[in-house]
Amino acid sequence: MKARTTAAALVAALVCLHAWYGAPFARAQTMGLGAPMTVRFVGTFTPWTEGRPGGADTLGVTMGGKRFFFHVSSYDGSDPTLMLVSHISPPEIELLGPAARLGMLQQPAAGKKYAIEGWLYAGDPMFYVAAVKPLRG
Repeated sequence: MKARTTAAALVAALVCLHAWYGAPFARAQTMGLGAPMTVRFVGTFTPWTEGRPGGADTLGVTMGGKRFFFHVSSYDGSDPTLMLVSHISPPEIELLGPAARLGMLQQPAAGKKYAIEGWLYAGDPMFYVAAVKPLRG
């Protein structure tokens, strides 16, 4: 009888722990606050112009208070749908990272392609930049 009572108490304790700790994590996942997606964007920057639409595959980008359009020509990553750009709403992200890494993007060369790799936090449209590579062509 004592073993049955101990087992029942253990099950009750586990159910309570799951309800206490598991539910907030489940809510965070459904709200998009889970692990970031690993993404590699390739595209070109153009100056930000108020009222000028960027286009279907264009993101508004903010870096240290400066705004640009980033015209995405390709992307890949851990997003299983690979429809990433169309699902960022509004289509704006903030680039974050060390100044040394973002330095070459503060004055991007017009028409020059860049590959930007990092982690996209879709719940807060933030992109932590892990690498920036200027590309040819």
